[in-house]
Amino acid sequence: MSASPRLHPSDLLRFAAIAFLLLEGGIHLQQYEGPLNPVPTISTLFVLNAVAAAAISLALAASRRHVAVLAALAGLGLTLGALVSLAISRASVLFDYTEPTLRAGVTFALVAELGAVLALSGFLFAWLRER
Repeated sequence: MSASPRLHPSDLLRFAAIAFLLLEGGIHLQQYEGPLNPVPTISTLFVLNAVAAAAISLALAASRRHVAVLAALAGLGLTLGALVSLAISRASVLFDYTEPTLRAGVTFALVAELGAVLALSGFLFAWLRER
């Protein structure tokens, strides 16, 4: 009888990061289908965010070693880019678009993105400690 594989703290954080990234991508896809569809550049970027979040999640799920670390770094880049873009669109104009209020979709995306940043950062720190 073989022993079941042991989960490390980095594995749990990796699973949380996958969930937050998929949630982030899903929210961006929903916003593309809804209120942001008519906005030319922003709507395209929202679709790209959803596709990238899915691809990064797949890479995080499929690997436990260096590929997962690269995927986590990519996830941080994607998510931090989305957060910076949101901040710019709230304070100013980004690609001819201004986010007028913190709509429900924006708030949900913000929570998912902050969760992703925390989980991805935690995964990277835990992975470094386990080495």
